[in-house]
Amino acid sequence: MKNNKFKIQNKNFSPSGWVETTLGEVCEINPTESLPKGKIAKCVPMDCINSFTRQISRFEEKEFNGGMKFRNGDTLLARITPCLENGKTAYVDFLDENEIGFGSTEYIVIREKQGLSDKKFLYYLAVSPSFKEIAIKAMTGTSGRQRVQIDVLVNKNFLLPPLPGQQAIASVLSAFDDKIELLREENKTLEETGQVIFKEWFGKYSVDKPEELPEGWRVGKLGEKNFAEIIGSGINEFDGEKIYLATANVSDSNITNTNEKITFKERPSRANMQPIEKSIWFAKMQDSRKLLMFDDYSEFEIENFILSTGFAGIKTTEISHYFMWCFILSKEFDELKNNMANGAVQIAVNNTNLEKIEILIPDNETLVKFNELAKPIFKKIYDNNSQIQSLACSRDEILPKLMAGMVRVNF
Repeated sequence: MKNNKFKIQNKNFSPSGWVETTLGEVCEINPTESLPKGKIAKCVPMDCINSFTRQISRFEEKEFNGGMKFRNGDTLLARITPCLENGKTAYVDFLDENEIGFGSTEYIVIREKQGLSDKKFLYYLAVSPSFKEIAIKAMTGTSGRQRVQIDVLVNKNFLLPPLPGQQAIASVLSAFDDKIELLREENKTLEETGQVIFKEWFGKYSVDKPEELPEGWRVGKLGEKNFAEIIGSGINEFDGEKIYLATANVSDSNITNTNEKITFKERPSRANMQPIEKSIWFAKMQDSRKLLMFDDYSEFEIENFILSTGFAGIKTTEISHYFMWCFILSKEFDELKNNMANGAVQIAVNNTNLEKIEILIPDNETLVKFNELAKPIFKKIYDNNSQIQSLACSRDEILPKLMAGMVRVNF
């Protein structure tokens, strides 16, 4: 960073060597890139960015007909409400060398300037509470469709460390996210292993051919008592605070945000679903894959979480639990749920439609054996998720202190 270009306005509170500058001075905002219309390229719609997650876990390949363009090392910041508030900010690292991707017009693309800023530091700056507060204050527009005014953000003053300090801070914070991403990759592999085993055991049988089922098996319905009973809304009165999980706080089968706390008397009207042991939850919305599972080792979550009515819940039994969990994880269930979703404003499945879904019900001996095989796999995923949450909490605690210079790192 060219220190001679900047002035430190408040020497009493500025960390040594830090300078006050504008975002536009130290990075490129929405840099110009060339991508011909009609060219097939990697695309990142807004729903491909998980809340409060650095990594972009999925993308589409489609014709470019407009949108924000980016390269590896860029930060994508959602500029529209409520995506900005919900943590839709990500770091691009999935493209090939010199490859250009594109995405929603509602992104602000932030890119480093050589010698002035570090690309990963800019990502952590963009997800810091102080930056988000500034971005939210720079919003304008009608209620529900407010957007960040880019010129206001570009010209806003920030107190930033010199480049070596930025790199040192980014290295500390990246260590947390690197470990989180490794654990998520391991969980993905474990979940795929569970699905392979599930298909090997049950994939060759169909509810459409009950005559081919093994002896003792039958075709039943989702919602059957003592197997997969649908859970109604309503929660128990509680003291103190609990963590509220909306569908936006879950991505696939990962909890991405546990920051929203509620009390029984002061809670959103949608905070009305009660987790219980041996229960499975999934988002009702069409094409929304948000999944939660609670077993006998999930005591913390059962005790401390309240779920949104955007989730449907299934109460299982000891022996049906992992059979049903693997079924809910399957593409087959996704297709069944999506086909039954309806609604004028929000297309979602309801309990009446869920109860029409036909399912296989194997004999008890088979279910017991499958449970014994599957449970250790998903227990390992749970342990990994607990570690992920702990790492994320530690990262989120130290991030604002590093960004304010309250915690110094050697460089």
